[in-house]
Amino acid sequence: MTTGRLSIELLEAFVTVAKTGNVTKAGDILNRTQPCISTQIKRLEERVGKPLIERSARTIHLTQTGRILLENAQNILQCYETTRMRLSVPELTGEIKVGLPEWFATDNLQTVFCDFARAHPSVNLDITIADSVTLHKKLNEGEISIAIALSSDQRQEPVDIVEEPLVWVASQKDLIDDTVPLVLFEHPCPFREHVFNALAQVGRHWEERLTTTSVAVAQVAVSSGVGISAFPAGAVRPHHKILREADGFPKLPTVNLGVYTPSKDQSQTISYFADHLKSFLYDSVMQPSVLSDQISQINSGELRVMQ
Repeated sequence: MTTGRLSIELLEAFVTVAKTGNVTKAGDILNRTQPCISTQIKRLEERVGKPLIERSARTIHLTQTGRILLENAQNILQCYETTRMRLSVPELTGEIKVGLPEWFATDNLQTVFCDFARAHPSVNLDITIADSVTLHKKLNEGEISIAIALSSDQRQEPVDIVEEPLVWVASQKDLIDDTVPLVLFEHPCPFREHVFNALAQVGRHWEERLTTTSVAVAQVAVSSGVGISAFPAGAVRPHHKILREADGFPKLPTVNLGVYTPSKDQSQTISYFADHLKSFLYDSVMQPSVLSDQISQINSGELRVMQ
């Protein structure tokens, strides 16, 4: 039996801890201190009347009650965010043609789009999924009005860019070939040059086993043991194995992501949506993925916003 109201602040703290698995990281995301987050979780447990979290030396797990609350709390916070957006911004109208790299079209980003669509029913969202080179071309030709894309030598970088690690990925099976079998994206994907340069530095021989334009195809190929690839952290799946320098694969550079528009003179709708996407990019950097523990071991501190 609950003994008090489940406030938005308490639910935010609980959901963020559940997603990150870490009280300190949750505090960073919510701009609250670690003691504050711990107190809010304790207060929420007192109001629910049951434990929500089980703590061990290194991990945090939800109790059955915690799992039930998480599902409902996420719905409550989503409704709250939609209501807040509709009340805090002017009525927006028009069409937004958005471009996204396939590997960045995450469930979280799709939720952001759905929240925006609910908050602004007079805005039509038209979403294109393509590689970053194609997205920049479509921006130049006016086919899309805004895009999250990798940086391009042909276009000035936005003020805020996000760096995401590029990591070696393989199946869970051991690959012992002297020649590295590669799964790569078609030219002009910038990851190709990073892969070739890195392998040349350590004198590894390679052969291109599979080439594709599809991130989904590359993910399946890696999972099935066709070969090794280089993925941005956001494209790595839980069943992939991340290869490190100890495995004979040198550290890869980070990739730069930004929110791009054709020009500075944008409609109010485009400008507001651009700010919305920038906030999402920042939040996605602050919140670890399901593979954060693996990735942080080899690229600690590389997920950051550059200003």
